[in-house]
Amino acid sequence: MIIKKINVGPLQVCTYIVKDDDSVEAMIIDPGADAEKIITFLNELKLVPKHIVITHGHGDHIGANALLKETFPEIQICIHEKDQDMLPYPAKNLSILAAFYGGKTVRSPLADRLLKDGDNISIGKCVFEILHTPGHTPGGICLYGKNQENGQPPVLFSGDSLFKDGIGRTDFPGCSQEILLHSIRNKLLVLDERTIVYPGHGPSTTLAEEKKNNTFLQ
Repeated sequence: MIIKKINVGPLQVCTYIVKDDDSVEAMIIDPGADAEKIITFLNELKLVPKHIVITHGHGDHIGANALLKETFPEIQICIHEKDQDMLPYPAKNLSILAAFYGGKTVRSPLADRLLKDGDNISIGKCVFEILHTPGHTPGGICLYGKNQENGQPPVLFSGDSLFKDGIGRTDFPGCSQEILLHSIRNKLLVLDERTIVYPGHGPSTTLAEEKKNNTFLQ
C-alpha cells in the first residue's frame, strides 16, 4: 500500500491518496481543496481514482469534490448517510463561515454511495472497514485497514475524530464531545495499538501513543 499525503486549503487539511501495490486503483480521502494539485499527482502516477471517501461533511474536507468528479466522472463520492446533506449546502457544511474556510463557500456534488458502520471499501486487494465515529459531526467516520502484509501495522484514517494529542472540535452544530469521546474509546482505542493513525489535520501518530499521551483520553 502506498499512502501520499497532500496538505490542502487554508486549514491545511490532510488529503490522502491511497494506492494498492499491485494495481493502478486509488482512493482519495478528504480532498478539501487544491484539486489541481491532487489531479496532477494522480496523472503523474497514471492512477485510476475509484473512490472519494469523505470522513465528514465540513467544507474544508470536500472543496475539491466538484472538480475531481468533473475530471473523473466514474469516481464515486462516498460519505456516511448522516452527513450526506452537508455536501451541497454551504450553511450545513459550514463553509458559509468566512473564518472557517477562507471566505469561500463550498458546494459538492451529491454522494454516489452512502456509507454505514461496518461497510467495506476496497481498492485492488486493499480493504478498509468503515467505522462510524460520530461526535465531530453526526456522520463522522474513520477508515481502518488491517489486511497489511509482512506483519506491517494496520492503518487508520481518522478524519477529525482523533488527532495527535487531540480530538476534533465539538463546538459546531451537531457536535458533542461526550459522543465523540465515546466513539474514540469504543471504536478506535479497542483496535491494535500498533495502528498508524493518519488524521485530517496535523502529523500522523499511533494508537499506542494516543492512549499514553492524549490528555483528552485519560
